[in-house]
Order: sequence, then structure tokens, then C-alpha cells
Amino acid sequence: MLNCQNVGALILYLGLEKVLCRQVESHLGTRGKPILARLWTLPLKRSNAVTRLGSYSYQGEYPKAIRLQFAQEDHQLRQTFLHEIAHYLDHQTRSNRRAYRAPHAESWQQWFRIIGGEPGDATSTAISALYQRRLKIVARCERCGVLLKRLRALSRGQNYLHRNCGGRLVPLDLEQHETPCR
Repeated sequence: MLNCQNVGALILYLGLEKVLCRQVESHLGTRGKPILARLWTLPLKRSNAVTRLGSYSYQGEYPKAIRLQFAQEDHQLRQTFLHEIAHYLDHQTRSNRRAYRAPHAESWQQWFRIIGGEPGDATSTAISALYQRRLKIVARCERCGVLLKRLRALSRGQNYLHRNCGGRLVPLDLEQHETPCR
């Protein structure tokens, strides 16, 4: 796994420094230098998520971190990283940075194109395989006997119905069943 503590280290590792600096500074002029300086020092955190490839987190107008799932393929990791950098740039160049309500609006799409992001499918076969490996059997349908697989157990205080047959799902101890069922 990559051992990058901040965004700047990953930018260097992926060879994105010249492209990012040139594109951001050509779009923002001198206003781009402090934005790039903050981006460079922004913490980079490893994510264990298997349902999202990355995220940009902020508190109010202040950026907090970029999180990435490093188990994805190299090309997809690069695209995910550019995707999150586009979120950072969009957030930091808005007039009202506190109200960041439309994360994939036209302004984000423009930033994604400017920094060289490729439009397309954001899926990773490596992450999909990791997701499948992490599934656990958490319940059994009383009516049809099908075993339900999820990442997390069902909440104990709730009643759940099997969507296919309408039978009641009975929560199981995760240690009881280790083999997946279809």
C-alpha cells in the first residue's frame, strides 16, 4: 500500500504536479497558489470502505481530508483521486463555502474536466471482489430458508421481511454460518 500522509505526496507519486499546478493557476491566476498550497498539505487517509472509492471531507469552509480506498486498480485510483481533488477545488472556489450542497453540480464537473478527469464508469472490480469477500450471513428467512448476506448485522430491535417471499428474517449469530448461500 502507498504510504502517503498528505495529498501532496500522492500528487507527486502519481506525477500530477505539473498538470494540476498549470491548470489551476491558468484557471484562477494568483488566487490559485494558496488553494494549491492548502491542497498540498491536506491529510490523505486510507479508507476501508467497500461501497465508495473515495471522499472529500470538510467542516464548514475548512477542508479536513481526502479519503481513498487504495485497494482499487491504479487507473481507477488516479481517477478517484482527481474526482476528490475536483471536490476540494469546487468547495474552495465557491463564494459561499459553508453551503456546499450540490457536490456534482456543473462547477464540480468543470473542475473535474480542467484537472484531467475522465468521465465514465466509477467502478472497480477489485473493490467489488473485496465487497463480496466481506459479506457475512446475518439472517435466515423463516418461510423459504434463504440466508441473507450483508456487511453488517441486522438491528436486533427491528422486524424484517424477506423481499422475495415476505417471510420473517431471523437474525443469526455471525459465527454460526460461514459458508455463503445463494
